[in-house]
Amino acid sequence: MNQSVECFASVKKLASFFGLHPAFKISGDGSSGFKMSKQGRKEPRRILFMVAVTAIRANPLIREVYERHLKKGKTRMAAIGACMHKILRIIYGMLKNRTSFDPQIDSNNRQRAAGRAADRKTGKSRRYQRFDAAAPISRRQTKKRLERKEPHCDKDTTCGVIAPVPVSST
Repeated sequence: MNQSVECFASVKKLASFFGLHPAFKISGDGSSGFKMSKQGRKEPRRILFMVAVTAIRANPLIREVYERHLKKGKTRMAAIGACMHKILRIIYGMLKNRTSFDPQIDSNNRQRAAGRAADRKTGKSRRYQRFDAAAPISRRQTKKRLERKEPHCDKDTTCGVIAPVPVSST
């Protein structure tokens, strides 16, 4: 079965084909996290694993990716998985653009991505907008806000005070 790189719209789709995309997994004991999916093709993933292990030893670019992920606290196998994903992205770029690999292009792309990430961090996030009491809200939120405003008292007591404090006679 011959596959062309044009049948994959993006490198993410190719990574999914190989089963290298991250997937959220949860076990029965409650431990969870993002792990490699492994739902794709088994044999190409095995070959890519061996390429990654060899590239970590021989290629300084892949070795730098591996060491950076180890410094982040990932396990060795997770770092190898990140290297596999990097190699797959390199191969996709070479096949898509029909060029040989140029490390300078890769470093330019990483710098451009770092610049975009810095722009995103400085932009105003919706999460930190000021509270607007006049903003439209759901019925449930309206009910909750009204409950918060009401004092928590019974009808025959004054806000939780049931009886006067006894005065000591000594």
